[in-house]
Amino acid sequence: MKLAVLGLNHGFQFAEAIVKMKGVSLVAVAGINDLAKQRANCLDVPLYENYKQLIQEQSLDGVIITLPNQLHHEAVTYCADAGVHCLVEKPIADTTVQGVEMVQYCKKRKVNLLVGHHRRYSSKINLLKQTLETKKIGDIIGVNLMWALAKDRPYYDETWRMNEGGGPLLINGIHDIDNLRYVTGSEVESVYATAKSLIRGNRVEDSVSAILHLHTGATVNYFLTDGVPAPWSYELTMGENSKYPFYEEDCYYFFGTKGSIAFPSMRMYRYDESAYGWEHALVEETLTIDQFIDPIVEELKHFILVIEGIEQARVPGEDGVKTLEVIEAMRLSIKEERKVNILANTLIK
Repeated sequence: MKLAVLGLNHGFQFAEAIVKMKGVSLVAVAGINDLAKQRANCLDVPLYENYKQLIQEQSLDGVIITLPNQLHHEAVTYCADAGVHCLVEKPIADTTVQGVEMVQYCKKRKVNLLVGHHRRYSSKINLLKQTLETKKIGDIIGVNLMWALAKDRPYYDETWRMNEGGGPLLINGIHDIDNLRYVTGSEVESVYATAKSLIRGNRVEDSVSAILHLHTGATVNYFLTDGVPAPWSYELTMGENSKYPFYEEDCYYFFGTKGSIAFPSMRMYRYDESAYGWEHALVEETLTIDQFIDPIVEELKHFILVIEGIEQARVPGEDGVKTLEVIEAMRLSIKEERKVNILANTLIK
């Protein structure tokens, strides 16, 4: 099987994984800066500055698109015209309208479109999903999500990161929202959000607070910031990426009618029915997994099986649009200072 990677920032992880796999060939990569040149040399594959030229000249089965968000729509449609299956990094597109167009276009061209919400392949995320599905904590009535850390100051030297769309809501928050949808199996019905830029004073938000209502009736409190020294975020509590330091803390909390669970520690609390209530000690249990699984590698393996027709897409384009709809609704709520209904106006039925 012949694959290519477009974009060598996040895409470099995929490229490294491909060259280590048997039966799969990384035929070329696309990138435009000195880092891309260095990485292409390390991979020992041709580097194209124009990804369209790569698609034209190489015979491909699939392509992994990790280009800037504004290029996702163009790149996916171009690859679809060439009959090449696509794994496109999140968010699926700049807007849900573009996302729907991409979904429809790929169906017309009979190519698979997957969205790179790679955390769905995490062994801990799937343990959490299974735990909630089996009702070990009963019916969910509430959720607290946190994503709080401070990014390196040079991160915001790039102009686009100081303007709308370059802040943590779209770049990082979309992961938490997708995790929420995935593990609960619920859709977000409505949202009220507010955002501030008290830390850096840029045009883009550096903190967001939101209340989300799930279609099941459960409510979600979500706080997100990329400018506060803190360990309560997925990246710093999961230990999946050696780039980040690890802290034994939690970033998600799920509250149910029979108990509660914290993530990623997977500490679960309930009462024994013979000693129920706050005057009694809680029964504590910690759920564990047997081994660590690299979500990026698992996502890549899945993409290959989808291309081969062995598996159905776990995160098809439609799912990527639904997650992006929630982020768009939050941005609209921030702008218009009002509650925004999502399900009544969804573009994906």
